[in-house]
Amino acid sequence: MGIVSEDLKRQLRERLGTSVIAPVQLTLHTSRGSGLLAVPGTPECETCGLFREIGDALVEAAPGHIALSVVEGTPGNVPLLEIGRPGDPARIAFRGLPAGYEFATLLDAVERVSSGSPDLSAETVSALAALQNDIDLQVFVTPTCPYCPSAASMANRLALASPRVRASTVAANEFPELSDRFSVRGVPHTVVNSAGSFVGALPEAAFLGEVLRLGGTRPN
Repeated sequence: MGIVSEDLKRQLRERLGTSVIAPVQLTLHTSRGSGLLAVPGTPECETCGLFREIGDALVEAAPGHIALSVVEGTPGNVPLLEIGRPGDPARIAFRGLPAGYEFATLLDAVERVSSGSPDLSAETVSALAALQNDIDLQVFVTPTCPYCPSAASMANRLALASPRVRASTVAANEFPELSDRFSVRGVPHTVVNSAGSFVGALPEAAFLGEVLRLGGTRPN
C-alpha cells in the first residue's frame, strides 16, 4: 500500500505549486532494487520504496521546478535524500523516512532551498559568515515528536545560510546503531561534528550558541 494518498498529492500541488519558485534538485540514495525485486546479498531497506514514492510526489507537485535523481546500490546508510540547488553541493539531507511530524520538515526544507531564504537574524548570519571550520549537524528525530521539526528546521536553515554547515535529519528509529553510538535517549538530539551534542528544540540564539561551542568556534 502506498504512503502518498491522492488527497495528499492534491495538497502538495496546492502548496508546492506556488511556493517552489526556483529549481530544487533531490538526490535519493537507496538500496539496489528497492520497491521492486529484492537483490540477493543486498541489505534490505524497508523504507526506500516509500521514500521514492514521496520523491515522485514532490516532483509531480512542482513539475519543472523539482527534479529527482535516484542512486541505487549505494553502500552505507539508506535511504538518504539530499536537497540542493542544481549544480551546487547539497548541504541539507534526510536520513530515514520523514514520517509523521518530519514530513512538514521535509516540505519546509524544499521550500527554503528553492527560495534561498534561511530566515535568520542578522546576528546569526554574521556569526556563520565568520566560521573558520566546517560544521556537521545531525538532528535525531522521531515521527511522533512535536518538537523535532523546530530543531531540524533550525539546523537546515544554518546549512542554507553557510557553505561551511551541513545538516542531516536522522530518523532515530531507523538507525538504532547510529542512535546508540551518539547515546540518543531523547529527541530532538543534535550532534555536532560527531563529538558533542545537546537535547531540545532551542531558540535560534541558544541553538547557534551550542553549535558554535561544540563545533569549537566558541569557548566553553
